Amino acid sequence: MRKTYTTTTSIAGLLLLTIAGCTSGPATLQQGPDAEITKEGLVKVDNSRLDLSYARPDVNWSQYTKLYFEPTKVTNDHPEGYRAPRVDRQTEGPNATYDLPQESLDKMAVQFSTTVQDVFNNEQPFELVSKKGPSTLVIETAVSDIRLSAPIEKSRRSYNSMGKTYTQNSGSMVLLAVLKDGETGEVLAKAADRAVGFDQWRQNTQVFNWGDVKTVYRRWVNDFRNALMTAGAEENSQ
Repeated sequence: MRKTYTTTTSIAGLLLLTIAGCTSGPATLQQGPDAEITKEGLVKVDNSRLDLSYARPDVNWSQYTKLYFEPTKVTNDHPEGYRAPRVDRQTEGPNATYDLPQESLDKMAVQFSTTVQDVFNNEQPFELVSKKGPSTLVIETAVSDIRLSAPIEKSRRSYNSMGKTYTQNSGSMVLLAVLKDGETGEVLAKAADRAVGFDQWRQNTQVFNWGDVKTVYRRWVNDFRNALMTAGAEENSQ
């Protein structure tokens, strides 16, 4: 029997921020016998703005009025086969590194939670809660595969010699998300995408790079909020 899946919202296609261009049409779940389905029963989203996204068919998104964000995990992990950029010890110094220290990773995790609190404020139709339960959407997020455009500022030889390093952007990072039902733990959607900093040549400094991180976070959380609001409104109108 041929299976057909459709979706009236772009909720799966907006789970994570992507800086890349537009797609060829609205996000829809794959259809037919060749539809790609995960072991959890999630269907791949066509025309997604993301590199990869899957969603469960026939989810009533309007039932979720509460949001529980698991603490974000930020790591220096990279996929298998990753080759780190070569460090020129002569020009960049013996201590140059592309791996963020744990202090910076922890700061990025805290900033994500801060951004969530700022975006989902009292003016929004969702309640941020501190535990899982009925009518609650659980959001698990992670940031990994961070690829800097230049070694960490303080690790460069130029940092102490008053030299300057210019790059086209600060780098990129992969954002991951898993959405679950707060009562049953059922996985409702998954997504992954690589976000890139501002595409413009400028001096590569910790200040500019940190600004890029906060901008990426805010755009992602805003898109996620808008997608939830749109999904709920469309469900209520049917």
